[in-house]
This record gives sequence, structure tokens and C-alpha cells, in this order.
Amino acid sequence: MKFPNQVLLFITCAGMLSFIVIRHDKTDAEYLALGKQFPSVCKVGEHGGDGTMIASQWVITAAHVADGMFKREGANLKIFFAHQKAGFEVEQIFIHPDFKPFGNHDIALIKLKSPVTKVTPAALYRNSNEKGKQIIIVGHGDFKTGLETTWKMDGKKRGATNQIDDANDYHILFDFDKPGAKDITSLEGTAGRGDSGGPAIIQIDKKNFVAGISSAGSPGENGPGTYGALEHYTRVSKYTDWIDNVMAGKIVANKSTPTLNADEPFVQEGLGLLLLQGKGRIDIEGKVDDEVPVEFRDIRFGPPPSFIVSLNGKQYEDLNQFTSDFKGIKAGTKYTIEFSIRGDLKKFETVR
Repeated sequence: MKFPNQVLLFITCAGMLSFIVIRHDKTDAEYLALGKQFPSVCKVGEHGGDGTMIASQWVITAAHVADGMFKREGANLKIFFAHQKAGFEVEQIFIHPDFKPFGNHDIALIKLKSPVTKVTPAALYRNSNEKGKQIIIVGHGDFKTGLETTWKMDGKKRGATNQIDDANDYHILFDFDKPGAKDITSLEGTAGRGDSGGPAIIQIDKKNFVAGISSAGSPGENGPGTYGALEHYTRVSKYTDWIDNVMAGKIVANKSTPTLNADEPFVQEGLGLLLLQGKGRIDIEGKVDDEVPVEFRDIRFGPPPSFIVSLNGKQYEDLNQFTSDFKGIKAGTKYTIEFSIRGDLKKFETVR
């Protein structure tokens, strides 16, 4: 299958995608039942994405999810499994050294301070024959059907099936087929906001193998998470040497957050928008849906041009000044923000 050129939505740094989108002609109960079959899939932080336990003290996830833990939760880093509500404390985080926001190598390992019991770890898929294989994708968070544009939030774990259409040096790729399509699977689904870092699993002789890690995607026919959406999952088989070396203690943990270059967007904490200094304006490159205030969560900022016009009536051209002023707004305080979105001015009032 050849895919057309599309704009990828790489959700990085402080937030991520995390949900399962389901077929409109199937019941949600079927997807919930499938999700329960994968206790090794866990939540990375209370408000983060997902990960998968691959050994008693090791969780594999996306680099942008692991990186985001620093910004969301500071030193109190925990991994949550369904059977253990208190969470497991994180000892070390290993982000792939070649990872950069909006780039490839979106993979990380998290070492826990204590082993997880009562959960069977998933294995790593080490073969290079992923194309054409059926997969099961698993994640927590918001959900909807492929026909809907409104998200439902309940934090429950769901599973869905799909088929790998292609693979390259960095990703496995699969799309969200409509009912009636030739290659549609029985519980066809796709990932979205909140499922970043979650696995694409290939089952062999009833054993689970992690073949992909939810990293990025592009919208479908009617926007994100609709039929036709294309997913890019980090291709685990390309990183098994790095994973083995980390788990063998041959690589030192890199706890510090990767440095962003001046020309790379960053997520404005508390706003959930990917901001970049433009020429005389503050460009909006995208958003982290589950971190964006509900008042404008459904706004589609991309593709550009979209930019910030004002905050509490004050107009801005400089990103550093805006960031400083936004951080100065106390928690619980109302503020007004105005955007220019492809030529249309939109103003919203919300709470910090």
C-alpha cells in the first residue's frame, strides 16, 4: 500500500495522544473486553500516555511520553497498572539519544524501583516481517467511533485490532478502515489522544510481542480519529539492540529533558499548545488535546497559519514575553486568550 503525503501530528514533550477509536457498527463492550486481556499495558503517570511492561522492572513507551513526565509530574514519577492503584515509583528513565521532538526514534525505557508482580511481561518483536501482520493496539483515555468528532472520557483501557500496511526504517504504518473495506479487521480501531506510548501487539502462540509504540498520526476523512486516519508506530524491531543494552546496564540513564532548538516548537505548560516564534508573531504548530482547556479543545489550529493574538487584551509578538506573562497567571484565575486561526479571530475565556 502506498500512502499519500500527509501532515503528521507528532504530539511531543508535555502531552500526548491517548484513546482508542472504534468501529461505529460494533459495541464498546467488545473493545473494553479486549483491552482487559492486556494487563501489561500501563499508564505512564497519572495524566500521561501509555506504556507496556517488558520485564518485571521495565516499561517501554514513546520518548515524548517519557519526556513529558518531567514537565507534568516533576520528581513524583509513577507507573500505574490496573491491579495496583498506588502506582510503581520510577527509578530511571532512558530516552533514545537520537530522539528530537517532532522527529524519529520516539522510544524510551522506564526502570521501576521495585518489580511488578501478578503481571506477565510482553516480549519484544524482533523480526522484520511486520507488514501484513494483524495487531492489537491498546490504550487508556478518550474514545469515540470513526464517524464521530466528539470525544468521550472515562479513562478505561480498550483494545482494537488492525493490520500493518507498511513498515520503514522507523515506523510501522496502518490506517483506520471503514466497515466494508477489503482489509478491515473484526474490531478495527485506531489510536488518538491519550494512547501515545501504547503498544501494537502481535500475538504468536498466545504470547504477546510488542511490535510498535504509538508515536504519531495523521487525520482521517473528517479529522483526527476518523475513518482513513493513518498511524505511525515506532518500529520496535529496529531498536532491539538499544533496548537490550539499556536493560543490561550498558547505557546510562538520561534523566534530563532533551534540549529544544530555538526553531523547534515547545508545549506551553498549562495551555497545551505547541508554540514557535514566528516573524512578528507567535505561531501555533499544533496542540496536545487532553492538555488544552476544554473551551477550545475542539479547535483545529493546523495547518498554519494560526497564531496567538492577545492574552487578557494585551497583544503579543514575542514568545518569551508571552510565556513569562502566561506563567504569571495564578492557578484558578480566569483569563482571556485570542487566536487567529487561518484568518478568523476567535476569543475564549477560561481558567488557568
